[in-house]
Amino acid sequence: MAWATPVRVRVPPPAPRSLCHRGLSSLTQAKSWRESYTELKEIVVPPHCNHHGTVFGGHILALIDQVAGVTAMEHCGSPSVVTLSMDRVTFYHPVKEGQMLHLQARVTYTGQSSLEVYVKVYGKDLADPGRPPWLTCEAYTTFVLVDANGRPVPAVPPLLLETPEDRALFEAAAARKEARLAEARRRRPQL
Repeated sequence: MAWATPVRVRVPPPAPRSLCHRGLSSLTQAKSWRESYTELKEIVVPPHCNHHGTVFGGHILALIDQVAGVTAMEHCGSPSVVTLSMDRVTFYHPVKEGQMLHLQARVTYTGQSSLEVYVKVYGKDLADPGRPPWLTCEAYTTFVLVDANGRPVPAVPPLLLETPEDRALFEAAAARKEARLAEARRRRPQL
Protein backbone atom coordinates (compact mmCIF):
# COMPACT_ATOMS: atom_id res chain seq x y z
CA MET A 1 0.00 0.00 0.00
CA ALA A 2 1.36 3.42 -0.94
CA TRP A 3 2.16 5.92 1.79
CA ALA A 4 0.87 8.81 -0.24
CA THR A 5 -1.69 9.20 -2.96
CA PRO A 6 -0.64 11.27 -6.00
CA VAL A 7 -2.79 14.36 -6.47
CA ARG A 8 -3.60 15.92 -9.84
CA VAL A 9 -4.80 19.51 -10.06
CA ARG A 10 -6.19 21.25 -13.13
CA VAL A 11 -6.06 25.00 -13.55
CA PRO A 12 -9.14 26.52 -15.25
CA PRO A 13 -8.60 28.18 -18.63
CA PRO A 14 -8.70 31.94 -19.00
CA ALA A 15 -11.84 33.55 -20.45
CA PRO A 16 -10.35 35.56 -23.36
CA ARG A 17 -8.59 33.67 -26.14
CA SER A 18 -6.18 34.73 -28.83
CA LEU A 19 -5.18 33.18 -32.13
CA CYS A 20 -3.54 29.78 -32.12
CA HIS A 21 -0.24 28.98 -33.82
CA ARG A 22 -1.94 27.61 -36.96
CA GLY A 23 -3.58 30.97 -37.59
CA LEU A 24 -7.06 29.70 -36.73
CA SER A 25 -9.56 31.22 -34.37
CA SER A 26 -10.69 29.59 -31.14
CA LEU A 27 -13.68 28.17 -33.05
CA THR A 28 -11.41 25.38 -34.37
CA GLN A 29 -11.13 23.68 -30.97
CA ALA A 30 -7.71 25.17 -30.30
CA LYS A 31 -6.76 24.83 -26.65
CA SER A 32 -4.80 26.79 -24.10
CA TRP A 33 -2.08 24.94 -22.22
CA ARG A 34 -4.05 25.80 -19.08
CA GLU A 35 -6.82 23.40 -20.13
CA SER A 36 -4.52 20.39 -19.74
CA TYR A 37 -2.04 21.67 -17.14
CA THR A 38 -1.35 18.85 -14.69
CA GLU A 39 0.36 18.58 -11.32
CA LEU A 40 1.34 15.50 -9.36
CA LYS A 41 2.65 15.41 -5.79
CA GLU A 42 4.21 12.41 -4.10
CA ILE A 43 6.08 11.79 -0.85
CA VAL A 44 9.40 9.97 -1.35
CA VAL A 45 9.15 6.61 0.46
CA PRO A 46 11.84 3.94 1.09
CA PRO A 47 10.97 1.69 -1.92
CA HIS A 48 11.67 4.69 -4.21
CA CYS A 49 15.10 5.42 -2.69
CA ASN A 50 18.64 4.34 -3.50
CA HIS A 51 21.35 3.47 -0.97
CA HIS A 52 22.02 7.21 -0.43
CA GLY A 53 18.47 7.75 0.85
CA THR A 54 17.53 9.85 -2.19
CA VAL A 55 14.89 9.10 -4.79
CA PHE A 56 15.93 6.90 -7.73
CA GLY A 57 16.27 8.86 -10.96
CA GLY A 58 14.32 6.12 -12.71
CA HIS A 59 11.37 6.66 -10.39
CA ILE A 60 11.33 10.36 -11.26
CA LEU A 61 11.51 9.49 -14.99
CA ALA A 62 8.47 7.22 -14.60
CA LEU A 63 6.56 10.02 -12.84
CA ILE A 64 7.55 12.47 -15.60
CA ASP A 65 6.19 10.07 -18.23
CA GLN A 66 2.99 9.60 -16.20
CA VAL A 67 2.22 13.29 -15.61
CA ALA A 68 3.21 14.24 -19.18
CA GLY A 69 1.03 11.43 -20.54
CA VAL A 70 -2.00 12.64 -18.59
CA THR A 71 -1.35 16.17 -19.88
CA ALA A 72 -1.15 14.91 -23.49
CA MET A 73 -4.35 12.88 -23.06
CA GLU A 74 -6.18 15.88 -21.61
CA HIS A 75 -5.04 18.14 -24.46
CA CYS A 76 -5.98 15.60 -27.15
CA GLY A 77 -9.21 14.59 -25.44
CA SER A 78 -8.20 10.97 -25.93
CA PRO A 79 -6.32 8.25 -24.03
CA SER A 80 -4.75 7.13 -27.32
CA VAL A 81 -1.39 8.87 -26.95
CA VAL A 82 1.97 7.15 -26.75
CA THR A 83 5.36 8.39 -25.61
CA LEU A 84 7.68 9.04 -28.55
CA SER A 85 10.66 10.56 -26.75
CA MET A 86 11.99 12.20 -23.64
CA ASP A 87 14.81 14.67 -24.18
CA ARG A 88 17.92 14.64 -22.03
CA VAL A 89 17.10 14.97 -18.34
CA THR A 90 19.69 16.44 -15.99
CA PHE A 91 19.19 16.01 -12.25
CA TYR A 92 20.17 19.24 -10.49
CA HIS A 93 19.45 18.51 -6.83
CA PRO A 94 18.42 15.34 -4.96
CA VAL A 95 15.19 14.75 -3.07
CA LYS A 96 15.47 12.68 0.10
CA GLU A 97 13.21 10.13 1.73
CA GLY A 98 10.31 11.89 3.46
CA GLN A 99 10.49 14.93 1.20
CA MET A 100 7.95 15.70 -1.50
CA LEU A 101 8.20 15.58 -5.28
CA HIS A 102 6.02 18.14 -7.07
CA LEU A 103 5.68 17.73 -10.84
CA GLN A 104 4.14 20.39 -13.10
CA ALA A 105 3.37 19.65 -16.76
CA ARG A 106 2.17 21.86 -19.62
CA VAL A 107 1.84 21.56 -23.39
CA THR A 108 4.40 23.75 -25.19
CA TYR A 109 3.95 22.63 -28.81
CA THR A 110 1.44 20.87 -31.02
CA GLY A 111 1.90 19.50 -34.51
CA GLN A 112 -0.59 17.58 -36.64
CA SER A 113 -0.22 14.26 -34.77
CA SER A 114 2.33 15.03 -32.04
CA LEU A 115 2.73 17.35 -29.10
CA GLU A 116 5.45 18.34 -26.66
CA VAL A 117 4.88 18.45 -22.91
CA TYR A 118 7.32 20.30 -20.66
CA VAL A 119 7.67 18.94 -17.12
CA LYS A 120 9.34 20.63 -14.15
CA VAL A 121 10.09 18.57 -11.05
CA TYR A 122 10.53 20.30 -7.71
CA GLY A 123 11.57 18.98 -4.33
CA LYS A 124 10.04 20.27 -1.12
CA ASP A 125 11.03 19.64 2.48
CA LEU A 126 7.78 19.37 4.43
CA ALA A 127 9.70 19.27 7.73
CA ASP A 128 11.20 22.71 6.99
CA PRO A 129 8.36 25.01 5.84
CA GLY A 130 10.77 27.97 5.62
CA ARG A 131 12.86 26.27 2.96
CA PRO A 132 11.66 27.14 -0.54
CA PRO A 133 11.04 24.36 -3.10
CA TRP A 134 14.01 23.57 -5.37
CA LEU A 135 14.16 22.55 -9.01
CA THR A 136 15.18 18.90 -9.15
CA CYS A 137 15.02 18.38 -12.92
CA GLU A 138 13.07 19.26 -16.04
CA ALA A 139 12.19 17.34 -19.19
CA TYR A 140 10.68 17.81 -22.61
CA THR A 141 8.57 14.83 -23.67
CA THR A 142 6.97 14.14 -27.03
CA PHE A 143 3.73 12.20 -27.49
CA VAL A 144 1.92 11.00 -30.59
CA LEU A 145 -1.85 10.63 -30.98
CA VAL A 146 -2.47 7.17 -32.50
CA ASP A 147 -5.33 5.09 -33.85
CA ALA A 148 -6.27 1.53 -32.81
CA ASN A 149 -3.46 0.17 -35.02
CA GLY A 150 -0.83 2.43 -33.47
CA ARG A 151 -0.58 4.73 -36.50
CA PRO A 152 -0.31 8.52 -36.03
CA VAL A 153 -3.59 10.43 -36.30
CA PRO A 154 -3.39 14.06 -37.53
CA ALA A 155 -6.00 15.31 -35.04
CA VAL A 156 -4.06 17.01 -32.23
CA PRO A 157 -5.87 20.23 -31.27
CA PRO A 158 -3.77 23.30 -32.06
CA LEU A 159 -2.23 25.20 -29.17
CA LEU A 160 -3.36 28.73 -28.37
CA LEU A 161 -0.40 31.07 -28.01
CA GLU A 162 -1.71 33.67 -25.60
CA THR A 163 1.45 35.32 -24.25
CA PRO A 164 5.00 36.10 -25.39
CA GLU A 165 6.15 33.25 -23.11
CA ASP A 166 3.77 30.83 -24.89
CA ARG A 167 5.21 31.90 -28.26
CA ALA A 168 8.81 31.60 -27.06
CA LEU A 169 8.19 28.11 -25.64
CA PHE A 170 6.44 27.08 -28.87
CA GLU A 171 9.29 28.33 -31.08
CA ALA A 172 11.92 26.61 -28.92
CA ALA A 173 9.88 23.39 -29.06
CA ALA A 174 9.61 23.62 -32.86
CA ALA A 175 13.41 23.95 -33.03
CA ARG A 176 13.82 20.89 -30.76
CA LYS A 177 11.44 18.94 -33.00
CA GLU A 178 13.47 19.83 -36.11
CA ALA A 179 16.69 18.82 -34.33
CA ARG A 180 15.15 15.46 -33.30
CA LEU A 181 13.96 14.81 -36.86
CA ALA A 182 17.40 15.69 -38.30
CA GLU A 183 19.06 13.37 -35.77
CA ALA A 184 16.62 10.56 -36.63
CA ARG A 185 17.40 10.96 -40.35
CA ARG A 186 21.13 10.92 -39.62
CA ARG A 187 20.90 7.77 -37.48
CA ARG A 188 18.50 5.86 -39.73
CA PRO A 189 20.24 2.62 -40.80
CA GLN A 190 20.86 2.16 -44.51
CA LEU A 191 19.20 -0.91 -46.04
